[in-house]
Amino acid sequence: MLRVVQAEGDAASRGRAIGSELGDLIHRSLGFYRDYLADLGISDLAAALAPYREAAERSLPEHMETIAAMAAAAEVSEDELFAVNACEELEVLPQPVERSPVERCSTFTAVGPGFTILAHNEQWFAGDAENVALIVERPSETVAVASPTLAACLSSVGMNALGGGQGIDSLTAQDDGVGVPRVLVSRHALEAGSRPDALRRAGRAGRAGGYAHVFAFRGGEAFTLETTARELAVLDGAGPHTNHYLDPKLAEVGNEPSAGSLSRYERLRQLLEEHPPSSPEDAMEILRDHDSSPQAICKHARPGAPEESTVVFSMVCELESLRMWVAPGNPCETEYEELVLSL
Repeated sequence: MLRVVQAEGDAASRGRAIGSELGDLIHRSLGFYRDYLADLGISDLAAALAPYREAAERSLPEHMETIAAMAAAAEVSEDELFAVNACEELEVLPQPVERSPVERCSTFTAVGPGFTILAHNEQWFAGDAENVALIVERPSETVAVASPTLAACLSSVGMNALGGGQGIDSLTAQDDGVGVPRVLVSRHALEAGSRPDALRRAGRAGRAGGYAHVFAFRGGEAFTLETTARELAVLDGAGPHTNHYLDPKLAEVGNEPSAGSLSRYERLRQLLEEHPPSSPEDAMEILRDHDSSPQAICKHARPGAPEESTVVFSMVCELESLRMWVAPGNPCETEYEELVLSL
């Protein structure tokens, strides 16, 4: 059963609610990340985080307040909790060993008469796979959002009360550097209610690196905003995205696409062309697919490989009705739970 947390009020109040209700999952999650960060060779965590913390507190202080309140309520280290939310930034620091290309997440959108669908497989560390929850936030100052996420992470993907939805696919580029961690930017962008708002939020200056922000809005609008630390490009229309830049200009500064990302993208493109989804159930079938190599859309990690990526949750949003379905784990093995959310 998917754990659901209702968090209301200002940033600190919401953080306290999340930390209090998910404290056990947060403790378990941090146990994995301590080992992972040690494997990266990061010995002084506070020093490594300092420039990212300064950038985040300057640009998005409300989300730093949420993290601080989560840590206090869960009785965990604030540095360790922030490190999880800056994990992708810490990974690109100079390392003693070469890291594999980033291969995280698959997303697509589909629109048609009466429906607007956003579908997403969250591909992340197998060692954190048991710590999924659904967070429903009703901020006192901004728009309500609903998001499946890992317990130690801020919300990044899901939908909001304005009829907007966002999926996130990890990207890396040559201009990655010090700045606001990607996860905080994606949490900020989750509240977008229109295309101009999405561009303003996801394109916020001072970010440490980029993502593919796959947006859909009630009424049939869909597009993807690809960002690097300093550049952005808009890809109009519904369709798929994985972990490499599709915009030709950004592809020149983006890291070389991995075979896994290319295989998932081509399979998504094929399925969307051959069997265009017109219902949430159609979208779920695509997210369960295994017929691509070397990586499937529904990717599984090998047993006993906690640092390998696997699908930790799968999500489908139908934005006309503000309904969401979430499968905690690989969707081929876990049933989707329907959540009709009164945002």
